[in-house]
Amino acid sequence: MKNALGLTVSLLALGLASAQKVTIEYATWDATRQKTDEALIAAFEKANPTIDVKYNLVPWGVYWQKAAAMTAGGSTFDVMWMNLDNFPFYQSQGALAPLSVPEKSLSGINKNMIDPYRVGGKLYGVPLGPQAVTVFINRQLFKERGVAIPTNAWTWEQMLDAAKKLTFEKDGKKIWGINAQDLQVDLEYGMSFYYSNGGKGIIKKSGNTFKANLDRSFSDTAQKLSDLIYKHKVSAGPADVGQQGYQQFLAGQVGIFVEGSWMVPVWSQNPDLDWAYAPFPSLQKGKAAKPVFSAHALVVPAGSKNKEAASKLIEWLNTSTQAQRMIAQKGLLPTLADQYKTQYLQALPGRNAGVVFDQLKNSVIINSDVRNLSNLPEVLTALNTSMNLVWTGNAKVADAVKNATRDMQDLLNQGKVIGSN
Repeated sequence: MKNALGLTVSLLALGLASAQKVTIEYATWDATRQKTDEALIAAFEKANPTIDVKYNLVPWGVYWQKAAAMTAGGSTFDVMWMNLDNFPFYQSQGALAPLSVPEKSLSGINKNMIDPYRVGGKLYGVPLGPQAVTVFINRQLFKERGVAIPTNAWTWEQMLDAAKKLTFEKDGKKIWGINAQDLQVDLEYGMSFYYSNGGKGIIKKSGNTFKANLDRSFSDTAQKLSDLIYKHKVSAGPADVGQQGYQQFLAGQVGIFVEGSWMVPVWSQNPDLDWAYAPFPSLQKGKAAKPVFSAHALVVPAGSKNKEAASKLIEWLNTSTQAQRMIAQKGLLPTLADQYKTQYLQALPGRNAGVVFDQLKNSVIINSDVRNLSNLPEVLTALNTSMNLVWTGNAKVADAVKNATRDMQDLLNQGKVIGSN
């Protein structure tokens, strides 16, 4: 009886231990999907009653200060958003833990998105849904100004003509044709025009050597985009005081807005905004546009004390039927985008959302073949420093490209290959 009683007590103790809750900290910089993330977390907690998830929205600048703490093992977060520009560095510094996510659950994920997060046969991140650079239009302004709604054959010249017609004064307010202040050529929105203009990549890799490649496609694209502000005057400039580009579009003061597919929840804040997707314009005759999509991922810091629970959350968010449907029904692209296309389109009736899937077929990931360059962030910062002078109207494109090429190459000569993807 004593043994039986002892066995019973042991089983009870084991049951209590197994039911003990753990709390994991989830960190993101993306405020546009806060409500969606909070709903997803609530659903996950209901399905996994032994895991509590604390949501942390951290501003972009502060976020990377927190991420830097991972290298010292001081991060308090268990699941973090990561981008591909920074992933190789943090992984190479031992700041990230391999994930215990079953490979079979990842079979439906785009190979181009997931492969960069594999190092030495181990998986360190599961990519979130493709963050696609897209074109939004204000249909009311198009109709008001007699501008044809873009078709799949939309070209740069047609977009420029539309932007000119959409730039005017209304009720004492300036209405802008396009948000070119957000389209700096070396950043993801501007890079979408660069790749669509025949760009092959701003850094060339040959073996373990790297070379700056700011070629004619880059210079031509930089000129076209800066001309939208300073020559054609169809956009506010980066130094203009007032609302940001997305705020202007939300308020009905921009006709063409280029940013990311993740902005959909923001547009719902203005029920009077008659918005729709438009095809990304072609910059080369007879060739499809090649806009950018980002493959941000969820990672687990090496310092996490709840790695198993963290991996479970990552797997659920990116592969479970419930989570994928919830994301698509909010008008956001889930990780398994193609599988939940129907739900996505149903969430955005009459918005021409099908063009997002059409362009994903040709979309590219920026610098996809040089992600294992040890000082890639520093090289990109050098490029941004020079091109920002063009954007603020303080340098000519040719001079900025020359200086950027020199500064980039100096850093590229010091760079090393880290890991292998």
